[in-house]
Amino acid sequence: MKSDFSFEIKIVYDDICAAQPGFLTDFGFSTLIYNNLSKTHLLFDTGSKGDILIHNINKFNVKVSEIKKVIISHNHFDHTGSLKEIYQINHDIEIYVPLHDIKSFIRTYPEAQVQGISEMIEVDKNIFSSGQFGGRLTEQSLFLKTEKNDLIIISGCAHPGLEAFILKGQTISNKIKAVIGGFHGFRNFSFLEGVEFIGACHCTQRIREIKQRFSDQFNDICVGNSYLF
Repeated sequence: MKSDFSFEIKIVYDDICAAQPGFLTDFGFSTLIYNNLSKTHLLFDTGSKGDILIHNINKFNVKVSEIKKVIISHNHFDHTGSLKEIYQINHDIEIYVPLHDIKSFIRTYPEAQVQGISEMIEVDKNIFSSGQFGGRLTEQSLFLKTEKNDLIIISGCAHPGLEAFILKGQTISNKIKAVIGGFHGFRNFSFLEGVEFIGACHCTQRIREIKQRFSDQFNDICVGNSYLF
């Protein structure tokens, strides 16, 4: 494997497609991130069903016990449903959730290191939570800043608006190289101009239009895919 990369992003849960036989699809979203700068595995969201998530993680030859941190975008079952299986394997895991939801996670995972996120914070080397956005439904995205100063945005569903997370990410770096994940009802397509890698998946309502408008930049995101940045 190449060593001149900052992050490897593995798609371990999604409902659109599988990249190769043996990987399983199901409604939900999760990405496994290897941070080459800190030599750490992190999980962003967990999908719905623990047996499917763990199967797909193992297909990448990664053990769940190697995952040190879990970042939850928002408190919907298709993003949190498998967290209980991760917790059963590692009670001491670090869990980062929007501050609005922290009480329910502390009750459910009493032995874990649960941290409520309100403002932008670095959760691992060069990996930042956007901070929580929204009102009754709060959500955070993840910003990965490479050693080349490129920014990768990973979105769970972008309920508060993908453009809000893009604008926040630009406070770290104007070089947004990739946006991956659920875009929900996003339609302000001008915010994607100049983005080299567009990986809309999961809950994205206008995925066909995005694919047509940005045919050169669009990448089909399937379970089993892996990307180096």
